[in-house]
Amino acid sequence: MKNIFQYSFLAILYVFTPSTMFAQDSTSTINVYLDCRRACNESYVRDEIRFVNYVRNQEDADVHLLITTQRTGSGGEEYTLQFIGGNLFSEVNKTLTYFAAESNTEDEERDGLNRYIKRGLFPYISDLPIVERLIINYEEGDASQTDSNVDKWDYWVFDISADTELEGEESEKEFSLRGRISAERITPEWKFEFDVNQYFERQTFKDDDGTKTFERESRGAEALLVKSLGEHWAAGISGEASHSTRNNYSLLLEASPAVEYSIFPYREFSEREITFRYRITGGYYNYNETTIYGKESERLMQQQLSTKIEFTQPWGEFETNINASAYLHDFKKNRLSTWTRLNFRIYRGFSVYVFGRYSWINNQLSIPAGGITEEEQLLNLREQFTSYSYDIRFGLEFSFGSIYNNVVNPRM
Repeated sequence: MKNIFQYSFLAILYVFTPSTMFAQDSTSTINVYLDCRRACNESYVRDEIRFVNYVRNQEDADVHLLITTQRTGSGGEEYTLQFIGGNLFSEVNKTLTYFAAESNTEDEERDGLNRYIKRGLFPYISDLPIVERLIINYEEGDASQTDSNVDKWDYWVFDISADTELEGEESEKEFSLRGRISAERITPEWKFEFDVNQYFERQTFKDDDGTKTFERESRGAEALLVKSLGEHWAAGISGEASHSTRNNYSLLLEASPAVEYSIFPYREFSEREITFRYRITGGYYNYNETTIYGKESERLMQQQLSTKIEFTQPWGEFETNINASAYLHDFKKNRLSTWTRLNFRIYRGFSVYVFGRYSWINNQLSIPAGGITEEEQLLNLREQFTSYSYDIRFGLEFSFGSIYNNVVNPRM
């Protein structure tokens, strides 16, 4: 009877114990917390790299893999992979950088990222039983690839895009057309960007009183030249020429020299960034309609001070921007804008996010004196007078259950 009782107890224990406890020896591989921050396809990573366990919470991980991305000067993407050890690997941290060229397809880019993820994970599993089931392949290089690092374009990248949209129903039709041409050359010492854009939109409405047509158009060109002055300083100049029916500019011409200081070295931008920028702008403004200040055209000078603070850490992300500007002829004509974004992991499976934007506006010098019609206001065809604007979003996320996150099921 004693043996029967023991066997029955073991059978019940087996039935009601989570199956993951019997899935494998806990030392056979490592637990990884994949933290992409929108920089990768998490389902693809989990489906292709199966020699580790993926967990849903950072506290259960042997390795916290934090991946961030930044646009490169050549038009591609630079991925920063931070492998942060936990538990037995608390002193084992490393960082890898993966560059994906602009010409790469999405499949080539994600495969390249997975290769770097495997490379970074290998030291953590090299002494565990799972390593016996891995196969290491070596691809011998082709002699023709010896000159692959030679840049025939000398860091120049060009983009041309155009699109049109047609939308309608019985009483309403809308047509829009936009185009853009850009060129840039970015090296560690210099940064040059040039952009030309055009936008046109026509909206047509039919009712018992007839047909009404509204149009909005803008076009412009912008240029930026920046010189690196070391790990903490940069200086540059930008210029803009534009036309906008919404903002009441027949012609806008601006030139803006600027200087920037970074508290942390620029190379640490993927983890932390605090910068201060001062800019002074001289401009000529010719208006489509006489403004509320009785101006048909004028020359103005304004100054601008802005700061950017951004941290990307295992606990989450924080970013805030503050921008203050004022016209030199009248400091009461000013604007102060700020926005903040916070995604903070409080504890296992529990995180909060907050986004807020607010602007104090006292510098709308181009508002037309004649005002705007009700239709222009509803369709946002003309800039409207306001002393402030804001946008606030916040929420929380809480999840619980199995610590594992290995399974990928794309059905439906």
